[in-house]
Amino acid sequence: MKEEEILSGLEKILESLGIELRYEKGDFSGGYCVLKEKPMMIVQSTLSEAQKIKALARELAQMDLQNVFIVPALREVIDEVAGTNAVQN
Repeated sequence: MKEEEILSGLEKILESLGIELRYEKGDFSGGYCVLKEKPMMIVQSTLSEAQKIKALARELAQMDLQNVFIVPALREVIDEVAGTNAVQN
């Protein structure tokens, strides 16, 4: 899959989970949060597609996705990032 397809797929997973995704400018690391009881994920808009993919996959890897259908290529991306995080922690 191309990076733009992966990014779009990850965005659709967030949407299916009811998580609002916002791309914003600023000096922050971004991530998942709940604001006024609404789940959302904020990602720096200035990041490259590859960095956005990593940011979204990193947060998705921490969620319970057992009952969510995810195409194998996207699940592989999420699992890969989860494995990278496990090694770093």
